[in-house]
Amino acid sequence: MAPRGNPTLAELLARPARVPESLLPGNMPDPFVLKLSDTSPGGARTAGAWLIATHNDAPHAFPLYRWSVERACFEPAMKDGRHVSLFPEDQLPDWWNQGEPVPTEPDLPRDLLRARWAPEVFEMGDQLVLFYTARDRQGILRSAYATSRDIGGPWTDHGPLDVNPKVKTLVPDYPGGPAGPNPVLGTIDGTVVRLEDDGSGRPRHALVIKVDGNALRWEDPATGRRRVAPTPLVAREFTLDADGKLRFVGTPNVILSNGPQHGGLVEGQFFVRENGHLYVLYSAGFFGNHEYRTYVGRLDDVMQGRVWNERLLMDSESPALRGAWNGPGHPSLEKVGDGLYALYLHAWREGTDYNRHGEQRRALRFHVSFRDTEGRPCAPFVVEDLQNPRA
Repeated sequence: MAPRGNPTLAELLARPARVPESLLPGNMPDPFVLKLSDTSPGGARTAGAWLIATHNDAPHAFPLYRWSVERACFEPAMKDGRHVSLFPEDQLPDWWNQGEPVPTEPDLPRDLLRARWAPEVFEMGDQLVLFYTARDRQGILRSAYATSRDIGGPWTDHGPLDVNPKVKTLVPDYPGGPAGPNPVLGTIDGTVVRLEDDGSGRPRHALVIKVDGNALRWEDPATGRRRVAPTPLVAREFTLDADGKLRFVGTPNVILSNGPQHGGLVEGQFFVRENGHLYVLYSAGFFGNHEYRTYVGRLDDVMQGRVWNERLLMDSESPALRGAWNGPGHPSLEKVGDGLYALYLHAWREGTDYNRHGEQRRALRFHVSFRDTEGRPCAPFVVEDLQNPRA
């Protein structure tokens, strides 16, 4: 259960360390929380915090959970006796995969075949915009979006975005394989970052996606070594018309690509401005066990710069997990105070992993502070790491 109200940093640090509890029962990868106000689309009726997460291979997609102030927990959002979803039962977009095979990965399990991943909702003017990942009927992972005037819907799906590159764009010497000489790579984990004002007076935004190169593996014919495509995080500035039409402007920029320290990939990126800087949180390593972990870095210019000052924020050895969880990843933040944020991510219960137990990731909540106990700007840290287990 999450704490009642919004505690201060001092109050959080004074609490005795506890074993984290999952926010909700069941599989909840990629948790994302959106806080709406009385002036948000939907008005006072929908004000408060809403949680969504990945839900694969179900008759509905992206069910909603609403924060209950009285019970201090997230609860299923209900209407007419049914759990409200962004895409209700029998209203899934026709372009979504319905069991068609994936050319580059012919043995994918069912839960990964019918991918409905990483939903994130952003308030943009008088519209709510959902960015999400789905696999199309050719088996390719696509970054897509939908719009609505109300969190409870109806949602208008605008389909996949034109952001998927060919593998030879990233790996010119790719020799080809079962999917052809130059297959299209999937893209996942679309998220939005607010750009700095360019003097035009209009809000500026960029969509940042991950190219899913780690899903394509082959043997190098020259060396015999196994190879994998890189996984760049790519930023693209966009505008959104009143009718929900998204248009990209300018040229894309790679803000980060996986290095030797990342275990083959970077993904699950989320942005926040604090202390006069833009920070990016992201995950690396195999998603399905203790290897998954979360980093934080800084970015000076989304459309021209690259991530720097990278450091580990949370991994399976982090004190905040109390030895009960592993593989913390796919972070998102909700502001709860001055320089203080609730950190949402998923993890595996200690002793479980994807290969042996299937999808059993749980949503957890921690806190990240960008201020020290004197209120001074500092490098971000996980507050629960510093709680006294003997307090």
